[in-house]
Amino acid sequence: MQMKVTTSIDPYLKASFEATKSVHKKSFSEVLEDGIRQILDEVSPLEAVKLTISQREQELSEFRLKLAELEVLEKQRKASKKEETEANPEMEGYLEDFRSKKFSEHIDSAVKMLKSGTQPNWKHMAPMYQFSNEREFKKWFFKKMNHEGILCNY
Repeated sequence: MQMKVTTSIDPYLKASFEATKSVHKKSFSEVLEDGIRQILDEVSPLEAVKLTISQREQELSEFRLKLAELEVLEKQRKASKKEETEANPEMEGYLEDFRSKKFSEHIDSAVKMLKSGTQPNWKHMAPMYQFSNEREFKKWFFKKMNHEGILCNY
């Protein structure tokens, strides 16, 4: 949060500052803040630390707010995408074809793993098949195995 401060300064000092701005690349407010911080560090280190903590807490609060906003937007985006998929039969057909193709690519290795007593990495495979979660994917995968006539007791 910034606050407007009006101050008086030596005109020659101001002219020199502005003439060297291409070198130091700082604004008046940045230089003023840096100077105040230096004085605080020398005069009252405790106050300087308290100031830093309160500024970081403010930044953290802003980040948390931004995170909450982004999470809401992400949920809305996912819901919108799901509604779009459900409302579009062409997309549903494309998705089923895509998943069937992926299934035929991975079924042999998945069956070998299941027969040997190990589980495929369902969490990794779910997004690959365009599923939003592992549980839905496993359900679809085993249903597809049964539909394809692949017997499993896994």
